[in-house]
Amino acid sequence: MIDITLGSYRLLESITVWEVSREPSLSDHRHILFTLQGSFPALLIRNPRGTNWGSFREGLRDKLERGPMSMENEAGLGLAVHWIQQALITAYEDNCPLRPAKNGRKSLKWT
Repeated sequence: MIDITLGSYRLLESITVWEVSREPSLSDHRHILFTLQGSFPALLIRNPRGTNWGSFREGLRDKLERGPMSMENEAGLGLAVHWIQQALITAYEDNCPLRPAKNGRKSLKWT
């Protein structure tokens, strides 16, 4: 088995206290405990279940009605596709607010 600890220099600067745990770890290695100093941004997510779908449809309809929908040539079609994509994204973001992620059973991925 290969034992690897991943980190970064930026993270290293935030570690102020560390120690090797005395608790059993069910491995031939001990856990390393440490304290992080500073503030870290909360992971924000959108939960589609919390979307206001009525307002989403109204906002999308309004945005699409004002869009350039000339599809007579390839350039016009490309512009219309881009407009529709942006209208969908904007309507969703306007009606599904960002909320802090809850640390439940599923692990959260930080990017």
